Amino acid sequence: MGEAFRRLTEASQILLTRVVRREEDPVWYDLQLLMIGMLAEATAMHDDIDGARSLLDRLAAPGDAPFTITVWAAHTARMEALIGDPVRALRAAERGIAADPDFSFVFLGTYQRLVRCWALAMTGRDPAGAAAEAERIIATNLLDPPRASVSTCYGHLCEMWLAAGALDKAAAALDRADSCLDLYGQRYGEGLLLLLRARLLLAGGESVAEVRAVAERCRTLSTERGTHLFARRAEEFLATLNDGHLEKG
Repeated sequence: MGEAFRRLTEASQILLTRVVRREEDPVWYDLQLLMIGMLAEATAMHDDIDGARSLLDRLAAPGDAPFTITVWAAHTARMEALIGDPVRALRAAERGIAADPDFSFVFLGTYQRLVRCWALAMTGRDPAGAAAEAERIIATNLLDPPRASVSTCYGHLCEMWLAAGALDKAAAALDRADSCLDLYGQRYGEGLLLLLRARLLLAGGESVAEVRAVAERCRTLSTERGTHLFARRAEEFLATLNDGHLEKG
């Protein structure tokens, strides 16, 4: 991800300077939307949250075409889920769904609907129901053929089941996320999955030493790969262990 961030930042010199209207060059306009969205997600994972949100603010304004709003909503919702902000994620997902209520843009709309489930679960609104719906969406739209972010989406599913208190289902979702890492090579979210593994171990009553070891692995791996967002989230999680839990085992 560190290399991806560097390359996309270089590309942004072109992306952000050649501004056209869609009617002038629809292919460039649509590609520009998608590439800026990718740059924003990479910027967020590099842990420049303000910079990432500023990039996405360029994409969609009130009254824009449904596709433009859909691109903005998909990237914003996915990014805010990685950051761990369910309020912002839900706001983006619901704006995107409202712009395309018929689900015409299935690829991008899938991520909006998945993140909506995640945000509802994280804010305590029927976590089990939201997780079941997310599981159905993943099975229907992301596996055949395999789509981008499958492993990360299973990670979000784990988090939903954790919110519902269903530890066995959370563990199954996280195991599926790990298997997708090996099957599809989408490893940018591996740090997040390690952090979720640490949370799952803690919820299951494992020793703080074991939980800490997994969280430390998340921090080290994420730092090495340039996903500094997950490294910071691991540090914040480790701080809660230091503050709120007694060492045992």
